[in-house]
Amino acid sequence: MPLDSRTREAREYYRRVLPRVSRTFALNIGWLDPGLRESVRTAYLLCRAADALEDSWPDRPDRMRERFAAFLAAVDGDEGLAAGMAAEAAGRASQGEDLALLERLPLLLVGMRALPEGDRALIRQAVAVMAEGMSRYASRAAERGPGVPYVDDEPELHDYCWVVAGCVGVMLTGMLEARRPGGAPEARERRHALAPRVGEALQLTNILLDWPADVPRSRCYVPATWLAEAGLTPADLVGRDRPEIRAVAARLASLAHDALDDVADYLEAIPHRHLRYRLFCLLPAVWARRSLLLAEATPGFPAVAARPKLSRGQLWSAAARAVWAVAGDGASRRLLAAAPARD
Repeated sequence: MPLDSRTREAREYYRRVLPRVSRTFALNIGWLDPGLRESVRTAYLLCRAADALEDSWPDRPDRMRERFAAFLAAVDGDEGLAAGMAAEAAGRASQGEDLALLERLPLLLVGMRALPEGDRALIRQAVAVMAEGMSRYASRAAERGPGVPYVDDEPELHDYCWVVAGCVGVMLTGMLEARRPGGAPEARERRHALAPRVGEALQLTNILLDWPADVPRSRCYVPATWLAEAGLTPADLVGRDRPEIRAVAARLASLAHDALDDVADYLEAIPHRHLRYRLFCLLPAVWARRSLLLAEATPGFPAVAARPKLSRGQLWSAAARAVWAVAGDGASRRLLAAAPARD
């Protein structure tokens, strides 16, 4: 069925804005089949819009909770609240591409309404988990004030990873299965059990890599209990290299490595006929593993160094190897387990 002009406008905006909000995701999404690609791109931009409410729009706790509630109502179909949020965001859109997404929220939702009903339901479920969880953590942080860790303990760290990333893994798995139902029940059960770990692996990696930028802006994701055990405060985590800081960073890296190991198990539960989807999942995990290893090899990181970044050549080298490896479980596992820090 031909698309109406407003939906075509929305999809063209998606394609144009995606590279501006994520260079790596824009590279990776092209591996998906076209129909799934459109749904995943729409979901990603809505998730980034929710993320903007948490990261780029600080306010009083009550106002933050109100905005998240309005965002969820807009996703559920309240066009008036979508327009109101867009108008309120317009004055802030120049501060970043993520806030610009909120300014175009009505257009984002036009594209969502053109998706298959099953995909729309999965997106709403994931966005609800994300926005409700972000609202809870962001408003609590605003109540506590600066200098307090964002999460209290390791269970909360895992919960935070679930609400901002793990739920996305569940959504993606549901979208895939809606297109190709069937298969062994055991494999399906295993996919769903491991799906949150795919998102958690990437989120834990980003928490470590973004440590040098996040901690100075009072966004410390190192659990408070870890810091207490090490005799540290968030203010101690930047500015100078100390053995206690390296030990805490290694503990966080270990969690990320463990989650990345589970990505290999998840891929083995995806039928080989879904090579495009398998590659879509494998490639960011390989990039994450290489980035972790690069960070661990960077002197002074994370206390006195900026986020280590893979070069474009390293990104493309990893992509080429993943294309070769994705068809075989053993090859994918070896690539993911042994990805070197440098080519």
